[in-house]
Amino acid sequence: MRYVSCRDNQGGVADESACAHLLKPPAREVCSVVACGQWKVLEWTVCSVTCGQGKTTRQVVCVNFSEQEVEASECDSEDRPATEQACAMSQCPSRSTEPRLVPSSPNTSIRNNLPGSQFHQWRTGPWGACSSTCAGGFQRRVVVCQDENGYPANSCEERSRPNEQRSCEAGPCPQWIYGNWGECTKPCGGGIKTRQVVCQRPNGELFNDLSCEIHDKPSDREQCNTQPCSSSPHWNTDPWSSCSASCGSGFKSRKVSCVTRSGRPAPEENCQHFSPRPSKQRRCRGGRCPKWKTGEWGECSASCGDGIQQREVFCQLDELRSPAESGCALRSRPASSQSCRLLDCPSRYRWREGAWQKCSKSCGSGHRHRALQCLDHNQQEVHEMYCVNQIRPPYIESCNAHSCDFVWITGEWTECSASCGQGYRQRLISCSEVQVEMENYEYGHQSLSNCLGTPPESYMPCNLDPCPSLQEWRVGIWGQCSVSCGNGLMERTVQCVSADGQESSRCPQSPMPEARKVCRNPNCYLPSSCLEIQSMNGPVSDSEHFLRIQGKALKIYCAGMQTETPQEYITLTTGEEENFSEIFGFRLNDPTQCPANGSRREDCDCRRDYTAAGITTFFRVRLDLSKMHIITTDWKFAKTHEGKNVPFATAGDCYSAAGCPQLYVLISQHRGDPQSFTPRQKKEQLMSHITDELVN
Repeated sequence: MRYVSCRDNQGGVADESACAHLLKPPAREVCSVVACGQWKVLEWTVCSVTCGQGKTTRQVVCVNFSEQEVEASECDSEDRPATEQACAMSQCPSRSTEPRLVPSSPNTSIRNNLPGSQFHQWRTGPWGACSSTCAGGFQRRVVVCQDENGYPANSCEERSRPNEQRSCEAGPCPQWIYGNWGECTKPCGGGIKTRQVVCQRPNGELFNDLSCEIHDKPSDREQCNTQPCSSSPHWNTDPWSSCSASCGSGFKSRKVSCVTRSGRPAPEENCQHFSPRPSKQRRCRGGRCPKWKTGEWGECSASCGDGIQQREVFCQLDELRSPAESGCALRSRPASSQSCRLLDCPSRYRWREGAWQKCSKSCGSGHRHRALQCLDHNQQEVHEMYCVNQIRPPYIESCNAHSCDFVWITGEWTECSASCGQGYRQRLISCSEVQVEMENYEYGHQSLSNCLGTPPESYMPCNLDPCPSLQEWRVGIWGQCSVSCGNGLMERTVQCVSADGQESSRCPQSPMPEARKVCRNPNCYLPSSCLEIQSMNGPVSDSEHFLRIQGKALKIYCAGMQTETPQEYITLTTGEEENFSEIFGFRLNDPTQCPANGSRREDCDCRRDYTAAGITTFFRVRLDLSKMHIITTDWKFAKTHEGKNVPFATAGDCYSAAGCPQLYVLISQHRGDPQSFTPRQKKEQLMSHITDELVN
């Protein structure tokens, strides 16, 4: 998930209606986990010595999902398994069997003869948490005087008493950090470019957006290449997709097509001689992949002979353990146990292992067995009871733990469902598991969710010769318009007749010709937009005009009539002094107070540090004729007297949290005194200005 907001040209938060003409970026997206490079270990070599302590080594390589060796940079270097370890063989023969005398410690009896106060000492507890999460603080700990038995005492030297408190630096507070703008999605005609905006400390530690001032968050998306496209065909690019890998290396892709100026598709060869084709794919890298972590090997389970060593193995994602080891690949899971042998036990019997049998499965985790025999010193088989004191080797183990391959299986297409006209054909689709046994393939039906990618089409349209039509529609000529001025209707007769000219009711309804249509008399015609006025009269000066809006004449101020994109505005007749919006910039040092009987005063015990504050007055506001609503963030006929631009009919403050007035917005009606409104009422009052301007 991510935070999506509408921003103005200065980076301030604007109402979402101001961005209604733009495509809203998604706040959520689907992500998928793709296996990244994993470390693979080979077998340990034999011990470097025949007796005593030595070492053994092994080779460690980085492989991909297909078990192919890749560059070591594709794997996490911090998680690289050890390439050598200590090994212990049987004890070497001793050169002398005489015991050595160990001298006694000369200080053994001195401590007991010291006075009791000499054993009193200061003991400290662990340091507590820092009192501040950023910009400095302090820590405290417990300091007590105890005797040698851990009981409280009071004879410790005060000059050697440890500190109970110390300063701690939790690091600077997080701030907004933003990257460079990415590539524009379109070379012309208005595209979108994005950049990454995160809340983090200077050392790179990330925080959620609420840890930084949300009103000061820089915009992460803006328009680009707004210049009109040439009349010639040009390349058009869609936005980049998400990275194909949530961790490790992946790819981003996008659609690249050749279009005309109107946006219609054109053959690619029409764009080849203008500019090189933009790339359709580029590399990307996700976050860190889950990885296996191991603990230290424990002691050997047997003091002599064959034993087992155990260690902890768990799957770690960043700093957290993944439940049920679901995030790491089972095929690369390190061993949690291994055989060990410190020295040979004095025994006449031992276990002998047979060869492993064939695995029960070729993929998807199977099992295999082997035979065990108990032998005496003459290598003759005896009953298992004679080997009861020896470690019994495992006779069963897992095998072929790698995932099975799943493929889509398709059947034959059926005949077309119709004998004439348009019909369809269908076929069976199934997901099958592929098991390789020697040179043969075995298939087993599985759930459709096991197969990757989009399933093949199971339906296909088929178009045959048109069916013979027995009935058809016949139409008369259009009558006169129902009105002599303005918009009216014209009618004509529509009949369903058979091949012999008789009336029928079996004609298809979907292509039935229309019997009525709108007609317009230009004698009393009013234009519907400033652009239409410009097309009728040519470039004229900016002034008030009457437009026909929703069947009524509305007085509109046309601005930019000398440009290609004139715009419509509503004039606020009472002037900008009574039409303003304000975000109050003062904040009480004690926000729980409500001084001056609810009124806000600038001589209060306040601080003026609210970065989003400002006051803006309006003389005219822009009207969106297609949606019939006010564009509150148009500043052409607005003036910001201080602070940042405040959208029309918008107000707010951070003055107090104790129920004081939190709104200061003044909107003057067309006629009458100025009035104050709540945020819920202001939306309803905007369109009342348009209603007052209608001429009946």
